[in-house]
Parts: sequence; structure tokens; C-alpha cells
Amino acid sequence: MLSRRSFVFSGLALGGAVLSGCKTAPSSYEYAELTYTHLPPYNLLVQDVVVDQAYVSPAKSPNVEHLFDIPPAQASERWARDRLYPQGNSNVLNFVIKNAAVTESKLEQQKGITGLFTYDQSERYTGVLEVELQVLNDQGFKEASVIAKAERSVTVAENIKLRDREKVWYKLTEDLMMEIDRQLQQGIAKHLSHYVL
Repeated sequence: MLSRRSFVFSGLALGGAVLSGCKTAPSSYEYAELTYTHLPPYNLLVQDVVVDQAYVSPAKSPNVEHLFDIPPAQASERWARDRLYPQGNSNVLNFVIKNAAVTESKLEQQKGITGLFTYDQSERYTGVLEVELQVLNDQGFKEASVIAKAERSVTVAENIKLRDREKVWYKLTEDLMMEIDRQLQQGIAKHLSHYVL
């Protein structure tokens, strides 16, 4: 019985982790690491779990996920590492991160006297996270799969401080992952139950 897991990344896909250090005015706020070890693990009848970071951040506007302390792609990889455990001797579970983008859009603000005395919502952040679980046989053909997709958006005021903006980004990643976790649990129960010990 094998219990080996592989986590495969492209060099470009890891660019966001490197670029996260390029903020012009980083805050000193420390974030709790998003982990999923408190949730029951899936012991799977596969010989290996491979994480495929298929999404590559463009690392430029309107995308902002490369500025996150914990971007959605990183949180997704952590979910796979914490919850998926191979306990079989054939097949491979491929965990594909297909989309993990967060984009920023500017919102129209009030002008004139009213605008001088109010703080408008100035930006909207929209996150889209899509992952797929694929069970591949030893010929590389897909035997079963589950797709989960989440979309969340949030707005921030024009006077928001960097620290508070980063908290909003953290919460956005957390909310995306909560929905992805919910969908994956349902999908595994429905489509991959015969691969779960």
C-alpha cells in the first residue's frame, strides 16, 4: 500500500508567491495560515495525489491575487495537502487548480459637494476559484472527476488603509475556500465515493 503524495508546480505558477514581497508599503499584520487539518481527511484508493497549478497569475492589473499574503491558489494547494491521502496501489488523483484569479475594478464615486463629505466604495474585488479532482488510471485516462467553482466579490471604501485592505483580501480567500470545500465534499460523496476508504 502506498502513501506517497506529489505536489507539482510550474515555475511561473509560483510567481505570485515571489511577487507578494513587492508591495510598496507592506503592513506588519500577521495572518493565521489557512489550514484544513481540522477537517476529516479523505483516504483514497489511489497511489498518488498530484497538485497541478494550472492557473498562472498575470501578476499585473486588473489582477491582484499576486499581492495577497495567502492567494487562492496557495490556499487550494493547502486544502489538497491537508485533506487528500493516497492509500491505494493504482490510479492517480490529479488536483487541478484551473482558475484562482482576483481582479480589481474601480467604482464610480460621487462628485461635487456630496463627494467631499462622504467616503465612497472605490474598488471591487472579484475572486473566481475553480478546481477539479481527476482520478486517472495507469494509462492516464480520466475515470472520474469532480469540479468545484466559487465566485465572491467585495467592495472597499476609498479611505481604506493597507492593513484593512489586506484583511479584506484574506477574508475573500477564506470565503472562496469555504465554498470550494463545500462543493468538493458534495462532489466526492456523489462521484468519487468508491475511491474513498
